[in-house]
Amino acid sequence: MKALVFLFLFCALSSLVCAEDAPKGFLVFEIERVAYKESGTNSVDTKQAFKVPITEEFLSNFKHLPSQNSSGTGFCCSGRGEPGKSMGNTGFMWWLNKTADNHWYIHMWANGFEEIDGIQIDSRNPGVTQSMRIKKLQDLDMNYRVSYVHNYDGVNISFDAQFMSNKEVETKGNVPTLPVKKADRSFLFNGDVPTNCPVRIGCLFQEG
Repeated sequence: MKALVFLFLFCALSSLVCAEDAPKGFLVFEIERVAYKESGTNSVDTKQAFKVPITEEFLSNFKHLPSQNSSGTGFCCSGRGEPGKSMGNTGFMWWLNKTADNHWYIHMWANGFEEIDGIQIDSRNPGVTQSMRIKKLQDLDMNYRVSYVHNYDGVNISFDAQFMSNKEVETKGNVPTLPVKKADRSFLFNGDVPTNCPVRIGCLFQEG
């Protein structure tokens, strides 16, 4: 009888712990590369999606708010095209910080080059940063586009970052989880190892 009671309590406690750290949603990055020609033909060369689970443990890693001497704890995700894949070396950087009044502040920028008709073309908007301030992560929905043009041919690469519920992510199929490191460089999430992805993304927490 005691063994049954212990087993029941163990199962109940385990379920509670799992429920407490179940994802409350996901931070989802989507990358799309569209090349177009003077003839009017477009081709989607790259379309990828990656996710980061928003769990209690994830949120607990924002240990410090900004102060006069520190920018606090930030969460950074960055990715860049791999040589030899369909993209050039276009990459992006995305920063998430808490504010002193417990809002969220996000910065996103991208740069790089692409090869068009055998010529290396730099992006048309280098160094431009897109920023937004939101009250809760569920309000996150932002896009950054990098454009490359040579004569009448070109490439547009967009980086989207948005919050998605569990059901919304399920409709997108098998979205790999990104590896995430804590500020001490131990792993919070080991992540998946996607194959045939021209852009690889790494994520980590960092103290300012």
